[in-house]
Amino acid sequence: MISTKYIEDIDIDIIKAILEIDSIVYPEHLQGTFDEVYGRFKANRDTLILLFDEYRVIGYFCMFPIKDKLYNEILNSDRFYDSDIPSESIVRYEPHNTYKLYAISTVIHPDYQGKGLSKLLVNGFYAYMMNKKKNNIFFSSILTTAVTNGGDYLSRKLGFEKKKTLNDGYVLYELLIDDTYYTMVEKVVQ
Repeated sequence: MISTKYIEDIDIDIIKAILEIDSIVYPEHLQGTFDEVYGRFKANRDTLILLFDEYRVIGYFCMFPIKDKLYNEILNSDRFYDSDIPSESIVRYEPHNTYKLYAISTVIHPDYQGKGLSKLLVNGFYAYMMNKKKNNIFFSSILTTAVTNGGDYLSRKLGFEKKKTLNDGYVLYELLIDDTYYTMVEKVVQ
């Protein structure tokens, strides 16, 4: 049975499963190392929506709250940010604060692609957003960089707007979050 799970405390086995999927889906220059990924999860473990087939991780949606300095660097740069994002630029959630997110990756194992499972990850993302809001944690913006045609399609489908094409040909998108967005998400989650 395929399902999504939101896990607030990621363990090493999950990180290894994510890296295994990345090694199949992404070219080597877009894959993070264990130390990079683990460093980001140590900074904030509350960053993943996972897609499972029974007990096997088959996909994920990863985003993390970033400091304003990094947000401005990403927005004003013409280069791609990914595995070079230091853990010091990631913050932990605290109630009654508003955050900017960087959605670093949405991936489904190739054996499961083309089966409509991205909808489960999207719905998991929406539930994540509403759970945070219920706990007085809010968002003002989400940045993401599309590095594949599927990523480009998903970004636009989620309502992200193109900010610019980067030097390497990837596309930087931004989604501004306001009360209207939360109202739309709430209707989908119900």
